[in-house]
Amino acid sequence: MDKLKIHNTLVDFIIITLSVSPAFALADDNKNLLLILAMAILIPFIFINNPTRISKIDFTLISLCLCMIIFPLLGHPETMRWSTVLYSCIFCLYFMAFTRVLSDSTYSNNDLLRILKLLIYAYCMVLIIQQFCVLTGLPIFNLSNYSIKEPWKLNSLMSEPSHSARIIPVLMYLFVCCEEKQNKGDKLSLKKSFKNSKYVWLSFLWCVCTMGSATAFIFMWVVFAKFINLKKILPTIAVCLTVFTAVFFVSENKSVLRAKKIIAATLTLDEEKIMRADGSGGSRIVPTIQAAKVLGITSKSDWFGYGIDADQKIIKPLPGFTKGQSGSFFLWINYGVIVAAIWWIFSLNICYIPRNLVSLLIWFLIIFSYGGFNNQIVWMTLTILYTYKYIR
Repeated sequence: MDKLKIHNTLVDFIIITLSVSPAFALADDNKNLLLILAMAILIPFIFINNPTRISKIDFTLISLCLCMIIFPLLGHPETMRWSTVLYSCIFCLYFMAFTRVLSDSTYSNNDLLRILKLLIYAYCMVLIIQQFCVLTGLPIFNLSNYSIKEPWKLNSLMSEPSHSARIIPVLMYLFVCCEEKQNKGDKLSLKKSFKNSKYVWLSFLWCVCTMGSATAFIFMWVVFAKFINLKKILPTIAVCLTVFTAVFFVSENKSVLRAKKIIAATLTLDEEKIMRADGSGGSRIVPTIQAAKVLGITSKSDWFGYGIDADQKIIKPLPGFTKGQSGSFFLWINYGVIVAAIWWIFSLNICYIPRNLVSLLIWFLIIFSYGGFNNQIVWMTLTILYTYKYIR
């Protein structure tokens, strides 16, 4: 029983380390030193204390790591940077360690529901404290990546506001899924969910509506999409259009206006229009468009990569940035289409919840569109979705 309790605690701890990034633990390049320390301690501890077993997840991630080591060495050895590759391998090992701990635990739906609720409360509480500090002129608590030009754009428990804007809706979405499972699988209405968990909903809405990030207003629709009822599709569409119109065409909220501009500009696929609409949001969208123009499947480099950090040389930097980026096609350019395909198929399999199309949307917005690999938001999403599917 003591061992099972330890495993349950470790599951909570790993989810928390992937879900928060306190300012005191951030290095100059926004690397979460607290997460790195946790990975350095827990990976050997878990692998030593758990029987050796190779699952499909282990086989896939080990294959992925080997490809990320071998392909650059064979194709472009001069670009090999071991620190980058080993950091990628550590994230893979951390996830493999997590699956072992979870399988040896008695972690339940109620346990996941509890930790998700606590994380949403924590994000809201830290944001409120930060907002109080801005209002009163006090030193801002847990501050990171702050601009005095946008005093109300605050990071809460992540390294920057746009990161919190992604994590909070994903946490809330999984919370609703767990709440539904607790309700014996019966589909919850938005009204009933709000009635059951009023303070969680208020915490979520306070965060996405007041944190000053346009990304939050885009990602909040992931949560509301959970309540679309295909059997009542026409009334649902009518309600969604009404709410969408009220929020995006009537509201004068600065973040809403930014979200509206970036969405409209993105639909044109015009790089200059996207950057003019919103430089911050455009810096995450335009690189994917630029990378798509240079990719193919005809050359050796297309298959095995142009070398580590090749995107910084192939793709021209955006205004205000010193290095080029490749967005969604980061792995394809640097390691080749084989690595990218393995990662996309693996992550999609982890994220997809049967008969739940919103989980595909989460995969697209977080895993595919975000493009990163050495990123805790990506691995947090995989971890909590895997946990939900495991206990489901």
